[in-house]
Parts: sequence; structure tokens; C-alpha cells
Amino acid sequence: AAEKLGLIKLKDIRGELHIKALEWTHREMASFEPYKVGRAKGSDRPSGHATEAGGASKNSGGSSGSAGMIQIIELLKPSRNLSPLFDDVGARTESGFFSRQEARGVLEQYIIKHELVNPNSPRMVKLDHCICDGLLTKEEYSKANEMARDKLQGRLQEKMTLYTQIVVPGRAAGAPKTGNPAAVEIVCEKKMGSKILTRIAGLEAYDIDPAAVAKELRTMCASSTGVDPIPGKKNAQSVHVQGHQVAAITKLLEKRGIPAHLLKVTDKTGKAPKKQGGGKASA
Repeated sequence: AAEKLGLIKLKDIRGELHIKALEWTHREMASFEPYKVGRAKGSDRPSGHATEAGGASKNSGGSSGSAGMIQIIELLKPSRNLSPLFDDVGARTESGFFSRQEARGVLEQYIIKHELVNPNSPRMVKLDHCICDGLLTKEEYSKANEMARDKLQGRLQEKMTLYTQIVVPGRAAGAPKTGNPAAVEIVCEKKMGSKILTRIAGLEAYDIDPAAVAKELRTMCASSTGVDPIPGKKNAQSVHVQGHQVAAITKLLEKRGIPAHLLKVTDKTGKAPKKQGGGKASA
């Protein structure tokens, strides 16, 4: 019908019709208006609109729908021994942090500025006092005169202090913290004889409300759930659900945007873990 109206041109290829061209000058095309998506109640955005962080606009704390993927941003900060190298090329950022790509660029800029590339072997870099102080071990300091460029870049990443920033879709980004992000722990264990209980801890780091998760699991698993304070940890709570519910919990947390590699599963029941999309189970 569209071809008869002159909107498109079709071509038969081995018995299958393929669109060859669109007639953008056709009056129906010129007057076309995109369909307007209706707004959800109580929302300023159209339903399904993506946030700036790349996820959906739904709240990860209370909504049962997909909240978009939580982003883990890696940031690097120069150590004291590396500061002279960064200062030499005027490498500064407003926050004091650098992405991995930016850090690589700083070292490349330093190498070029001081003409440290070996002309006979471009992959090799001559070592000066700044590079030695920042990237070499004590044993290497007096022995090495040059080093492969990729090895130096690897050393730079290792010597800088790693920070991670958690970005939850629809929320303000959290402050960067040293080290890798904490995993959400899912522990399945026996309680009172043959009774099995599955616990979740660490949801607060990802701005997920434990009470909301407990409520949703109650329906998903058709089991009793609860929320308990974690002894020795201020404002930290764990969620427990009756039964071996690792698969259901993994599915729910991934739906809420937590990357699978940040789900640490420990099964203490002695059962062989079922195949699932979440973190690896450990005995």
C-alpha cells in the first residue's frame, strides 16, 4: 500500500521485498508529525524518557520497574611521587581526578615534551628522574635506562590512587570513594535445622531502599521477608527472605541496575548453585 501511494520504493531480492528508498518529498512525508508519548502521572517527563545518566527515569529506591543501569565510574588521582610529572605538563582538573584515558594522555604528553622516545625503537622510552621517581621500583631505579611505553602506562595506572563514583540514574552522583565499589552480598544459609534463609546486605551503597526490596521479594517469592539492622554498621540494613531465593534476588537486583559483577553470592546450604545471570556463587 505504501508503494502504491508513492511513499517508498521496493526491490525484490531473492523473493524478499526490501525497501530501496523513501520519498521524503511526498506530501504525506512532509506533513508527518511524530507521535507524542503520554506523560506518566506525577511525572514531569514522558513515560519511558531516559535520564542524563543513561537509565530510565524511574526511582531505584521504591519503584519495582527497571531503573536503568547503575554506572561505576573509575577515577584516578596522582600519588605524591607522581605529582611532579603531572605538574611539569600543567595537567590539572577541577576535581583533582583523572580518567584512565586522561592519565595516559598526561604521560604521553610528558614523553613528547622531554623527547624521551628512543629514535631507534619508538616503543621504548628513556627514563628520566621524574619517571624513575614516580613509576620505578627501588631495584629498577639504578638498573633500567629505558622501558617499553605500554609497560610505563600500566605502571602509571597502578601507581595512581583509584577512586570509584557510583551514579544512580535519576539521582545526583555520589562522592568518589577510594578503592573498588563494595559488592552487594547475597548469602544463603540454613537456620534452625532445615529452614533456609537468604540475606542481602549492601543495598544502601547503590541508593536502593532495603524495605522496598523486601516488599517486592515478598510478592516475587511468595515468602516471608524482613529488614534487620546490621550490627556494628550505622544506618545499614539487611533484607532476609525465607527459602533459597538467590536466583530471584539476582534477577531483581540486576533489574534495578546493579551490574552482575557486583553481586557476591555465597551459598552455605551445601546445594549446587543453579545457573543464573548474577554473580558467581561461592561455598
